[in-house]
Amino acid sequence: MTDTPLSNIEQQILNTLPAGRAQAITLEKLSYLLHINKKRVSNIVADLRKRGYLIGSNRQAHGGMYLIVTSNEFWETVNTLQKSVNSQQAIINALLKHEERFARE
Repeated sequence: MTDTPLSNIEQQILNTLPAGRAQAITLEKLSYLLHINKKRVSNIVADLRKRGYLIGSNRQAHGGMYLIVTSNEFWETVNTLQKSVNSQQAIINALLKHEERFARE
C-alpha cells in the first residue's frame, strides 16, 4: 500500500468489500451499492490492487471480489493473476513470430 490518501470512493469500495472469498460480492452488486457504473468500479479496484491493497477475486460462477484474509486466498489470487500474465505473454510471443512482416513506424 502506498502513503497516497484514499479518495472517498476508494474508501467506500474498501469499506463495502467483504472479508474473505466465501463472502465475495459481484462487480454488479458493488456498483449498485455504490451508485457508480461497473467500469468505474473495475478501474478503481484495479488501481487499488496496483497500490498494494489486498483485493481478491473469484472468477468462477457466483464469484466476485473480496478483501483477502487468508494465505490460501492470497496465493489463489497471485496464481490466477500469474496464469493471466503467462497467457498474455504466450499470445505476444505468437504474434511476434510475424514481426518481420511489419515495420515499426
